[in-house]
Amino acid sequence: MLFLIKKAKWIYTTVFVLYVLSYGAGYLAGKQHWVEYRELLNSDVGTLSRSLETYVPGYGDLIEEYRSWHDELRNKFLFSRNHWGMRGLIFLNNWIAANITMIIRAVFVLPISLSVFGKFAQGVVFAQTPASTHIWITFLMEFGGYFLVICATLSMVFWTIFYRGFGFVTRWAAFRGGLKLLGVAYLVSAAAMIIGSIVETDFIMNMFGKFQ
Repeated sequence: MLFLIKKAKWIYTTVFVLYVLSYGAGYLAGKQHWVEYRELLNSDVGTLSRSLETYVPGYGDLIEEYRSWHDELRNKFLFSRNHWGMRGLIFLNNWIAANITMIIRAVFVLPISLSVFGKFAQGVVFAQTPASTHIWITFLMEFGGYFLVICATLSMVFWTIFYRGFGFVTRWAAFRGGLKLLGVAYLVSAAAMIIGSIVETDFIMNMFGKFQ
């Protein structure tokens, strides 16, 4: 496994640097009010970034049905003040639905480039809106989980295409190595998602209680 991690370090490092630069640029642009977050989120690129997976044949219809089911169950847990139900729902949403979406985007490589825009937009939002400790913890935990899965998927794709350049004997060996890395990253991401779901649920329930 250590062998695979060493091979993946450049992809992880590159994506991490891109994310940090994008987020930093967004935060600076937001603080200086060069960009307004509402305009950014409502732009054509912002809309495409949030809904890109709906254009995938088959998966788009499936995700729409899932969102309908998710929203109904979320409201049920919210109004009944069911903390454990909400935590479980948020965890499953982030660890399964959102992670699968990230994998699909990363498999096609180009769509995941919109994540750079997403980090820029998040930087603008954090700069122009008050962010509590709960929000920061949730952001870091969910970012960590998605980051592991996205980079592992990109590693699998690039290893399979350029297998000799990455030191693999065959394309199949490269694919199997990437799949193994993705499986481990997916499982490890669960730890970050669990913490994020607990913090996010507490924040949502507290905010909902204030408005009742």
